[in-house]
Amino acid sequence: MVEQLIQILQAMTVVHERFNEQAIRKEAVIKKGNIDALEKIMKEESPFIQKLRKLENARQTVIHQWMEEKNIRKEEVTMVQLLPLFPESEREQLQYWQQKLMTEIHTLKHQNDLNHQLLEDSLRFVNFSIDVMSPQTPFSSYSPDGRNEDLEDMEGNGPSLFDSKA
Repeated sequence: MVEQLIQILQAMTVVHERFNEQAIRKEAVIKKGNIDALEKIMKEESPFIQKLRKLENARQTVIHQWMEEKNIRKEEVTMVQLLPLFPESEREQLQYWQQKLMTEIHTLKHQNDLNHQLLEDSLRFVNFSIDVMSPQTPFSSYSPDGRNEDLEDMEGNGPSLFDSKA
């Protein structure tokens, strides 16, 4: 049973390593602004997500079976709580793989946070560029009686270029 759990943790670690590789690739394509490449990378991640779900379900099943064998009755239990219950040699292996997995998860979280920030910055830049390129006041138009409506707006009815309250 412990060997199964170790194999599951190893497999989860490998999947997270792949996610980390993908996250680094995402960073590069985000910096280049290549949306097509970003979409492709995201599609490539789909099998990793499915595999991780299966591994997590398998991990939970193995843990529940092991807990039943040991007559442990708890709803939510963590590896930190379970580790002392394993024999020393198995505990060391489990602890090693748990730490390795946690390191990969933290690395992925950091990279995803960075990618998120890059995307936010890109979006701000795009919005800024659109704002700069779009006219602030509409083009001159004339009302049916021949008056220039934009001149009337500039005389106090429309938005001012200067903040008079300052």
